[in-house]
Amino acid sequence: MSQLEEYTAKAAASLAEAEAATTDRDRAHHRRAHSIWRRLIANIGEAEARAAMKPPPKPKAEKVAIRKSW
Repeated sequence: MSQLEEYTAKAAASLAEAEAATTDRDRAHHRRAHSIWRRLIANIGEAEARAAMKPPPKPKAEKVAIRKSW
């Protein structure tokens, strides 16, 4: 299971728990947890987009050994 799938599952579970909660305190707790999971999911998407935008690394020039003949 990838991290994105794991976060999505946890967000869905916290939303279901918020709907099943009986007190305002529990509902607020689970809604807050749901919003945190959703932010983490968004950050993963943004990180993947940034990684795709980076240019490939440039190949480094090989250093040529200079022999000094003194």
